[in-house]
Amino acid sequence: MNMCRRIEKDQGLHVDQVRAALGAIAVSEPAVFWVYVDDADRWCIRREGTPGEQKFDSQRMCFDSLAVDIVRCSSYRLFLQGRDGRIHEESCDWFHRPNSGT
Repeated sequence: MNMCRRIEKDQGLHVDQVRAALGAIAVSEPAVFWVYVDDADRWCIRREGTPGEQKFDSQRMCFDSLAVDIVRCSSYRLFLQGRDGRIHEESCDWFHRPNSGT
């Protein structure tokens, strides 16, 4: 069963396909990512809990970099600025992880 939920399929990162292509195993901690366009029209990635942001000249370069980070995560939550300026949410295994300490 695919646990991934995608709002905009045309902008989805296809994490399962990238994992398979890279032979990646999700071993990193869960993560939350924000993808947005800044005032200079550069695509930016910010990972919660880490300082700063990565900036890219194109959406494709941004998504390529993000996909490599995401495939390593055991689960993720992504907030993505769409072409219409709205923020869309994508997640994989986010709500299916057992609570720690219980």
